[in-house]
Amino acid sequence: MTGILNTLCTVLACLSVGIVGSYVAHPNRDPQVVKLFTRQGVANQYPPPDIPGPRPRAEWIDALNREKQAGRIPHLKPSIKTADQSVKYDPGVNGSDPKICSWTIGCRSPTDITDAPAGMMGISFDDGPEPASSQLMEFLKSVNQTATHFMIGSRIQQSPDAFAVALKQGGHIAVHTWSHPLMTTLSDTAVLGELGWTLQIIFDLSGGRLPAFWRPPFGDVDNRVRAIAKNVFGLQTVIWNQDTNDWCLTPHNTNTCGAEGPSNEAALDLEMTRFVNMPKNPGLIILEHELTIHSVRGFTHAWPAIQKAGWDTRPIPSLFNAPWYQNAKGAYDEAIHLTSLLNASEVVASARARLADTSNSTSANSPLNSTVPVPPAITSPQVRGSISGTSHKRSAFQILHLIFVQGLILTVM
Repeated sequence: MTGILNTLCTVLACLSVGIVGSYVAHPNRDPQVVKLFTRQGVANQYPPPDIPGPRPRAEWIDALNREKQAGRIPHLKPSIKTADQSVKYDPGVNGSDPKICSWTIGCRSPTDITDAPAGMMGISFDDGPEPASSQLMEFLKSVNQTATHFMIGSRIQQSPDAFAVALKQGGHIAVHTWSHPLMTTLSDTAVLGELGWTLQIIFDLSGGRLPAFWRPPFGDVDNRVRAIAKNVFGLQTVIWNQDTNDWCLTPHNTNTCGAEGPSNEAALDLEMTRFVNMPKNPGLIILEHELTIHSVRGFTHAWPAIQKAGWDTRPIPSLFNAPWYQNAKGAYDEAIHLTSLLNASEVVASARARLADTSNSTSANSPLNSTVPVPPAITSPQVRGSISGTSHKRSAFQILHLIFVQGLILTVM
């Protein structure tokens, strides 16, 4: 039996190398990042849900220390959580200083994705998977639209089936931390645990896809947290330029935020209509949530107006013709890795070397921010917003890969 498994692993490795030509390398991606994630079985223990700053794995701490020694992590103290659930810094420290650049305090970093290109609307939802996610996914399928889902690791742990639906339907999965804290208030190691465990569970349950994008809860990020996300884990920070405060609506269609949020679903509809009819330069990235049926309806009710206004709707990476994952181009492309992450990193490195001489794409190698001119994304004829360039039929690699996928066995439509 061991011999058979070894033979199958060898075949998988060969087939993986054979599909490298369809992979577009993630910009500025160090293949060593992939080594930080050893494939875990679903039965393995993750941190308890909703515990802020879970203890990171030793490999992640080692990687953080290397980045610190190289001078790539700013020496900044964590911010202080205030009574109104915001943040402040020590007396005399200006959080809006470009050296700190706290988004919460008003600094907009040029390295963050905040705006979509002119005429485009980035479709994304935070805080899933939740019970309301099923209605969102049904609607997205009915209108042939894909979206970015910034998922909380603890919610994935509690609702793996809903996660599998989003993945199978072609959704783009991104990171929204393990417990949804104010990230700048955490220590370096706590930031590491929040990001790392969310990456780990997505990696484990997605057939080995390594996320490339993350959104900080409440938008709370500064240069220290950005640097840990980018330099340790290869994550691009995504913010937004319009906020509906739809998360304020309870399952009973009441408001928990007072004057700051919509009073009910009808008020949310009016706010979405206002955003949809705004000028198209810059493009829109609206903060939306799949928390309740009412927050989901904020999007579904606005959809006819979005279409009528002529917005080009895409998941976040497709706004910039960027790969969806660090090791896979799109929703239906094979992830360039095996169960051995060392082998996978070698395959990714090989792919990058081969593409260096053949790729003529400028956008995939440009800094990801909304000020960089990019060509239109390559869209799938089947699903709006997809950039997958491979057939949706099962390959020999997929058939063999199913033998090794642990827990959730995902098939490609």
